[in-house]
Amino acid sequence: MQSSPWLEKVFYLALLYFFLLEFLVPGLQSVWATKLGLSLATGFMLLCLLTWLLQWLGRVRQHPRAAISLALSLISPPILATGLLQLIGGFVALARYRFHPPNADTYKQKVSYILPFKGVWWVANGGPDASTSHSWDLIGQRYAYDFTIADDGGKSYRHDGRRVEDYHAFGAAVLAPADGIVVAVQNRHRDCPWPGIIDPLAWSILGNYVVIRHADNEYSLLAHLRRGSLRVRPGERVLQGQVVGECGNSGHSTEPHLHFQVQDHPNFFLAASLPGRYNRWCRVKGGHCPQMEEGFPVRGEHVANFESAPDHLHFAR
Repeated sequence: MQSSPWLEKVFYLALLYFFLLEFLVPGLQSVWATKLGLSLATGFMLLCLLTWLLQWLGRVRQHPRAAISLALSLISPPILATGLLQLIGGFVALARYRFHPPNADTYKQKVSYILPFKGVWWVANGGPDASTSHSWDLIGQRYAYDFTIADDGGKSYRHDGRRVEDYHAFGAAVLAPADGIVVAVQNRHRDCPWPGIIDPLAWSILGNYVVIRHADNEYSLLAHLRRGSLRVRPGERVLQGQVVGECGNSGHSTEPHLHFQVQDHPNFFLAASLPGRYNRWCRVKGGHCPQMEEGFPVRGEHVANFESAPDHLHFAR
């Protein structure tokens, strides 16, 4: 479940503006222009909250548990702080590129990447353009992906799906997408035990994660990993295809899945996501798996690394 990114930007800009003028520059409160600005900021905040409320009421009918958890997460201090950090960090990242961030048509990556898993996974979210993007208006997640394991009917769990252990992706191996040096890890965030909701007790949207440096200004982030599953430490060198952890349900996650992206900075909040192309993979269609030498997976596809795809698939080169 995602709210509108542009709406979030307006809300957090208005909130930041209100905070700066109301609390940090109290002497300006007598200026009519400042009062007008505060009124506009307050109006924007109320408009955003009203729009969120209408969206939330619509979601309650379809996914009541998830909608309630989303409402709780919006008033969570860590999540509010995260929103502000993403907004501020996004402007910092855009400024690095003079507001012309990397795009899929022109970016020249320095490293050859593979998809960070074994077997067949489903692209739940992500792609190289605005229509398929994970979060196009968030520069830090524009080219991010959410991967999970689902059957041909799109079902990602066994039984009734009430336990995280019911989900096919939970505990599945997560791989290093390229050779590199581990620069940051988190391994102690709990996995939300209630699939279908956003953990109201989450203190990090990423949950457990690994950040790997592959080249200058080229890092990978693998997030929402299973608590205690990480097999690497900062400073350790990893090889492409090496298991670094397991898929989990930690952080801002409604079900076990892998959030994966290539970015230009080790810090998630200061990074711009990069349109890295992936090598030696295939789109799975029925029992066939035509190999892609290089390209982008797209939301709704079943994909696999060519070398680790199941034996029953018929490969085409």
